[in-house]
Amino acid sequence: MDRIVTMRHLNAYIGRYAAKRHRRPVEKKIGWDVEGSFLEKIPILALRNRDMEDESPLAWRWNRSLDHAITLALNRLKAWQAFRPTSLDKLTREIESDLPSVLLKFQRQLRGYHVKSLRDIMELDQNEYNKVLVSVAKTVGNLSSHKSDLYPMLGSKLMHLLLPEFFPIWDTAWIKNRCLVKEHRDLKTWLPPEVVRKLNSYSKASAEYGWYFALMVRDLEKTGIKEYDRIAEALIRHSRIPQEVIDYHFFDISTIVFEFCLLGKHIGCDIG
Repeated sequence: MDRIVTMRHLNAYIGRYAAKRHRRPVEKKIGWDVEGSFLEKIPILALRNRDMEDESPLAWRWNRSLDHAITLALNRLKAWQAFRPTSLDKLTREIESDLPSVLLKFQRQLRGYHVKSLRDIMELDQNEYNKVLVSVAKTVGNLSSHKSDLYPMLGSKLMHLLLPEFFPIWDTAWIKNRCLVKEHRDLKTWLPPEVVRKLNSYSKASAEYGWYFALMVRDLEKTGIKEYDRIAEALIRHSRIPQEVIDYHFFDISTIVFEFCLLGKHIGCDIG
């Protein structure tokens, strides 16, 4: 299979400059709009960044800002109907209780490996990379288990809202059923057999998200920095949000770039 993060795939998603123009861009067809993908996170990330002690997205602290951010994240998920058909009140209480410790533990683990970005993860040696991959997948699996230990949807959306620099969104309808089913499962050293066995011992959700995360990291590693910068700049222009606003709130938008290119590759190009 060819690469995911390319200008062609982004253009196929947003409906601009494609060889075959769509009557209705995929962005409008599926309702996963670029502008909203940035805007929904800005109030949450503003709370994180105002408490920042160093230049790192791993800046959450257990205080009122985090409590407020979690409330905003849960309200966002309610709007996405991410809790159906589970009891809403019970689920939100459990997540409010569990999420701060899960988030802060993840931050400590990444700081232990001197990781501040996805690019840092790509540069780790195999042993450290495996440990970070397990930490990412286990974090999502643990949070998802409040609803189901079979699918990583809930945990991925929660962590994406709080740390979009590291966690891409996983969902069943578009990401899994329309995109990931068409990607090769064998990721070689990006997802070694011993990591697969460990993730499977935690939950199916952890194993599924570990594969998804490894797919993203492998593809971004193959994308040159200049090429990536052109794609990211095009995405921001399309969002119509000023560059300085994005730069203040987001340390990195690689996961968002990856999501839209993945959707463009498997849905946009099919339509085109």
